[in-house]
Amino acid sequence: MIEINGVTKKYGKFTAIEKINLKVENSSVLGLAGFNGCGKTTLLNVCAGIYKADEGVVLLDGEDAFGNDTTRRNMFYVSDVLWSPAGSTIKSLARYYGSYFFDFDYDLLKSLCELFNLDDKKPVKSFSKGMLRQAYLTLALASRPKYLLIDESFDGLDPEKKDIIKQLLLEYINETEASVIISSHNLNEIAAVCDRIAIIKGSKVIFENSIDDISGSFRKLTVQFPEEINEDVIKDVSHTSFKSNGKQARIVVTGDVSEQIKKLENLGGIITGEQYLTLEEVFSEETEAKSNEEKIKRIFKK
Repeated sequence: MIEINGVTKKYGKFTAIEKINLKVENSSVLGLAGFNGCGKTTLLNVCAGIYKADEGVVLLDGEDAFGNDTTRRNMFYVSDVLWSPAGSTIKSLARYYGSYFFDFDYDLLKSLCELFNLDDKKPVKSFSKGMLRQAYLTLALASRPKYLLIDESFDGLDPEKKDIIKQLLLEYINETEASVIISSHNLNEIAAVCDRIAIIKGSKVIFENSIDDISGSFRKLTVQFPEEINEDVIKDVSHTSFKSNGKQARIVVTGDVSEQIKKLENLGGIITGEQYLTLEEVFSEETEAKSNEEKIKRIFKK
């Protein structure tokens, strides 16, 4: 289990992440979503024991992740920036990781290289971005870590390889009961393998929920009122967005949806439309990443 308890990390006066509280159970995957620069990589670096938290602590099965060689031998971190010594091949990197990870599986590595059509004797500097990521993911799985961290999980991969990686991760978790954190700015890419999603914005977790419960926590409603409506009228209704056109309003409610609908009906509203939100729409609502279509259109107009 990975426990992130009240973690804050600063760079000088800049706060990268602030009071983060998350938990990743065994045999589960937490997805970190958020725009580039929101703090996802910093959080992973703290989890990996590379950075020490200024406040709070990351626990790996109850032990501090920082400065703990025992826990680090059970963790593999696939960073967003993949670096290797000059002249490295998958085979030479396997020898390096094999000397560090006690359960390194060379047979598994061979099978994975065959699956991805990777030449383990070819210098990795000649690999494309996608091939390099595949190479490190094969090394990660062959190391058989109990804790697996993957930053920008599917960056540079074509659709076929993304599907293969997703299937491999699910199989690996089922077999090993590993705790996994994967990050991406693309929510849909990680949703297929995650049990829970946490959205980071402005250094803080602004939303966390299980994949199964997300659709039930948000609802886009079309509501007809007896007279013209403004947002002040629904101040007691938990919502993330409000648009009105006279007596009709489109409202995205959150939390206990049934309770919010009841509040709207008590205000005289009649629900004429009800729509579940996709994960991307939830991300948009929580980060206020609304469409800028009109702004974009105006940019090129004189």
